[in-house]
Amino acid sequence: MLDMWLAIIGAFFVAMLITQWQIKTFPKAGINGKDMHKTEKKFVPEMGGLAAIIGFIVGVSILLGRADQEINSTLFLTAILSIIGAGLIGMVDDMISFRQKTKAILPFILALPFGIHMMNNTITVFSYEISAGYFILIAVPFGVTCAANASNMLEGFNGLGAGLSAICSVTLIILIYLQDVPTSGLYILFPLVGATLGFSVFNLYPSRIFPGDAFTLFSGAAISSAAILSELITPGIILFIPMIVEFFLKFRGGFKAENFADMDEERYLISNHDKTESITHMIVKKMRVKEWHLVSIVWLIEGMIGLGLILVYYYI
Repeated sequence: MLDMWLAIIGAFFVAMLITQWQIKTFPKAGINGKDMHKTEKKFVPEMGGLAAIIGFIVGVSILLGRADQEINSTLFLTAILSIIGAGLIGMVDDMISFRQKTKAILPFILALPFGIHMMNNTITVFSYEISAGYFILIAVPFGVTCAANASNMLEGFNGLGAGLSAICSVTLIILIYLQDVPTSGLYILFPLVGATLGFSVFNLYPSRIFPGDAFTLFSGAAISSAAILSELITPGIILFIPMIVEFFLKFRGGFKAENFADMDEERYLISNHDKTESITHMIVKKMRVKEWHLVSIVWLIEGMIGLGLILVYYYI
């Protein structure tokens, strides 16, 4: 357990220090974007996910020093490669903007080795056991890709994506301790929590840096990979319900809608969308909220889902 806390602390401080460096240097390189929900319309550094990825790598490296077969296995290492690969794709996307199709294909390809090494395993989804090797070969990278891209869609407000990542990660950590399942997912989740919190110091409202696709693709891939490794695919899917709903809302509009809103003089958000193509659109249309209110509501929804899962798994 001490190693886990060392991984969190190491990932936290490295991510925080790298984020500070990015805040100072990225604007000089033109790596920034407009904060859409502030009256002054200031520009904020982007691609903050780089700091989280580096922090995560440091946290995992601390744990790799253990003589534990679970985290020295080829399966675990291929999972790590798929996670880092998703983050790198997000970084490139932040710089040159991939098409949505490209962001779906590339993480899938990079997660194929993970799927190959899962072929001899059995996965359980909503009580159905699947042992067909070639199906698993496709299902595992498909799941990682879906999670990465789904996480990428529910964003656009200060701290939103990082908070969702932290809630999902902590929920899965608790479930692993409650259930008799492989603990290898912990070696992803603890570094992820540390890196996310270190980055969040500067990403929470009012944000001094944006996560970019580098963070959202990376965190989605990390959470799904941990759920697969620890045989918690069903709760992993349930935790992604808000992201899945977001996907279908975006799909209905051809993935063209943005989550942004306008503001009135008191900084309350005003919908500028005729159609509802995001969970954030629903909240803004139904409630009088400021940016941090909206983020808190989405966090609360995710937190209630997480708490519900913990209670169910505790009592079954």
